[in-house]
Amino acid sequence: MKITHYLILAGIVPANAALLSDFDGGGLAYTEAAYRGPAAPAGAIVADGPSGNYYHLLDGATGNAGNNIAFPATGTAGWQTASLTMDIRADRISADGFGVGFVDVATHGNDIVRPGAGGFGDVEERYLMSNSVGVGFRTFNGTNATASYNGVESSDVAYSLPAGEWVPVTINMARSGDGAILNASINGESVFSDFALAGAPDDFRIQIGGRTGGASMDLDLDNINLTTSQIPEPSGALLAGLGLLALGARRKR
Repeated sequence: MKITHYLILAGIVPANAALLSDFDGGGLAYTEAAYRGPAAPAGAIVADGPSGNYYHLLDGATGNAGNNIAFPATGTAGWQTASLTMDIRADRISADGFGVGFVDVATHGNDIVRPGAGGFGDVEERYLMSNSVGVGFRTFNGTNATASYNGVESSDVAYSLPAGEWVPVTINMARSGDGAILNASINGESVFSDFALAGAPDDFRIQIGGRTGGASMDLDLDNINLTTSQIPEPSGALLAGLGLLALGARRKR
């Protein structure tokens, strides 16, 4: 057995799975805000979805809305891998899109902040923030996605967004030096494949936002989950035990 196997068996690579919200009473307390038109309401829970309640983030009848939902930190410091999954449903898709922020806790704290914090464009479909990772899905003038760190964006990547259907969204990150490798998909279609981010926050929390401009769209969210793995510093006793295991394995060869 390899030493890496002993490390895994010894619990040095634990997974931390957190249900952020299923909008049926499970998950964490969240905050919400509408940052644009004065008459635009924030999102709301709606009953009788395909798997219970869901969150109606954007309403196609409301123009100039910029709605956001934020979840508190879940103890991601020292993360090595991170996976965000959720279900979305979009309809009347005209403008402007939605985005996901992996928001740096050290910079922005644990309360909801507006996209653009740190001096960047404040549009939800890009989700730019200082010292944070953003994945944006624009729907105006075509469906194009970008990934960013600290406001520096990737080139546009085309993707498909079926109207009126619940589809899964997955965003995965793996630590790579000071940055991370990002993969993302919608409805099983790869949007980003092994995209290298120049940096990534050590401790982050999740915010999701959507925006409508002169044209509008509906956007619903459900079953939002975050799973991370960390590699904590092993104790002296554990290191000694692993040394004995390694010695025993070497003698068996």
